[in-house]
Amino acid sequence: MCGIIAITTSSKINVSKMITDGLKKLEYRGYDSVGIATINNGKIQVLKDAGSIDTVNKRMSFEDLEGTIGIGHTRWATHGPPSKENAHPHSDCTGNIIVVHNGIIENYLHLKEALLNKGHQFSSETDSEVIVHLMEEELLKTGRKQSILEAFKQTIAQLEGTYAITLIHSTDPDTIFLARKDSPLVIGVREDIKFAASDIPAFLEYTKKVIVLRNGEIATLTPKAVYIEKNGFRIQPKPVVVSWTAESAQKSGYPHFMLKEIHEQPIALKNTLNINPDIMEKASNKVLKAGKIIFLACGTSYHAGLTGYHQFLRILQKKPLYKIIASEYETYSSLVDEDTLIIAVSQSGETLDVMKAVTHVRKLGASIVSLANVVDSSIPRLSQIPLYTKAGPEIGVAATKTHTAQVALLARLALQVEHDIGQINRTEFKEQLHSLIMDTPQIARTVINQNEFKAKRLASIIDNQQHAYFLARGLNYPIAQEGALKLKEISYIHAEAFPAGESKHGPIALVEPQFPVIMIAPNDRTAKKIQGNAEEMRARRAYVVSVTEKNHEIIKRSDYTFLIPKSSPLIRPISYVIPLQMLAYYTAVRRGFDPDKPKNLAKTVTVE
Repeated sequence: MCGIIAITTSSKINVSKMITDGLKKLEYRGYDSVGIATINNGKIQVLKDAGSIDTVNKRMSFEDLEGTIGIGHTRWATHGPPSKENAHPHSDCTGNIIVVHNGIIENYLHLKEALLNKGHQFSSETDSEVIVHLMEEELLKTGRKQSILEAFKQTIAQLEGTYAITLIHSTDPDTIFLARKDSPLVIGVREDIKFAASDIPAFLEYTKKVIVLRNGEIATLTPKAVYIEKNGFRIQPKPVVVSWTAESAQKSGYPHFMLKEIHEQPIALKNTLNINPDIMEKASNKVLKAGKIIFLACGTSYHAGLTGYHQFLRILQKKPLYKIIASEYETYSSLVDEDTLIIAVSQSGETLDVMKAVTHVRKLGASIVSLANVVDSSIPRLSQIPLYTKAGPEIGVAATKTHTAQVALLARLALQVEHDIGQINRTEFKEQLHSLIMDTPQIARTVINQNEFKAKRLASIIDNQQHAYFLARGLNYPIAQEGALKLKEISYIHAEAFPAGESKHGPIALVEPQFPVIMIAPNDRTAKKIQGNAEEMRARRAYVVSVTEKNHEIIKRSDYTFLIPKSSPLIRPISYVIPLQMLAYYTAVRRGFDPDKPKNLAKTVTVE
């Protein structure tokens, strides 16, 4: 869950500024500590410390490092607390080998003990440091007769766990060595310069040509060439040209990426729904052929998957449907057989819990349809049918536009299935499809314009609260879950979502005067029961907030109201969640927290 960038170039420029800028674009992946290393005139230079990039850079001035090759790292701590010693890069005993690593080396204690017995001295508590000492040992074994690449391959072969590894050696001052297993690593290609990074925005300013390194692959980068092999065989992948612009990964005048990305939802929805009809028909065919369907995801993507689950439940009433949190997959793996379709949802396409579950179900013969925002990422590559949201780069740790894009794509698939099984005719399908494609972006824009000030004002009312409830029924429940997650993860107010009827079976015991209760209350078949739940909360003098479509009965039972334009059930899970995103954002800001960098969290979760 850390951020990596490495650069090698034939141009007479110091890469340290480019690495620093790249790390800033990756700070959403980790911000406990930071470090940079370069090679200059055959000598390794390292600057690193605990703290944010700006804080450490101000103290140490990364940009003073000279050299045309270098690596940088922002850390999200897994082994050892944030400190200068535990910050990456790490070096071997000679100081000639430098490594940065993302992931977890599961057998590091065994490896470290063996290396200590051979006289190696460690300077950190991290699992990552074993890599450079193993590399040093491999070179010592042969008296440096084998190449650095061969020693690197021998080192990688001893590692168990997950890793994205970037390594440089002072005696080969043009070459970056790479290895990847279950942690993302992408290569950027330009004629006179090569990049390696955890995510594309790190080098998007310089090139849109990308090679996604795959599991088990080892690579070397020089300014003029990319060499990739797997199991000893050369691989020659063709770079993919990404459609993202460098500007799309910048704040563009917004105070935070999260607010910018909330405002980008109309265009993200428009681009996502402009999908090739043929691929939707193929995905629908997989749904119809499956004996059972499992929605598999984590976090915000799981809430999108829950929305898809409820939509499919309405359509496929006689087909077994399940929803599984990916980290709990092993508990339910007995459900999977050759007649199973997995619908895997992941913003990054690299979420480790999802990826491991998908890898396992493939071995059991299940089919896989995946949703991801990054083309050619790992989970789509493991799928028979990859479906891509077109939300553009999302930098804020708390997912917003990728969530609504996922919900929109699942709604589009549900509509296709509804047509293909004959529940709606061709004319009805065309009308509903036109509404979904044309109305969704406009409704999202209207919701933002009409409710942003309200969200900001409500934030000033609830910002001193310690708890909040989000209540909903039926298809609306995942909206409440996502709203609660957003509020807790960036404002640190404890927030929980419940099916509204369950509130009286325990949770209502905590309700006291001014306790915020957010009710998801559209004009659907749940409306009358939600009104009753609002009355229950008012009787305890809770502060009732409703999100509704001019439902006068719920409005008069509310202390505060977000009004949402009337829309179809396919669009409602998108339009209703947007005010909750804005409420979480403005509450976090009111409480003095950076919504782009919530504590203890990182954007792409690549550890179990």
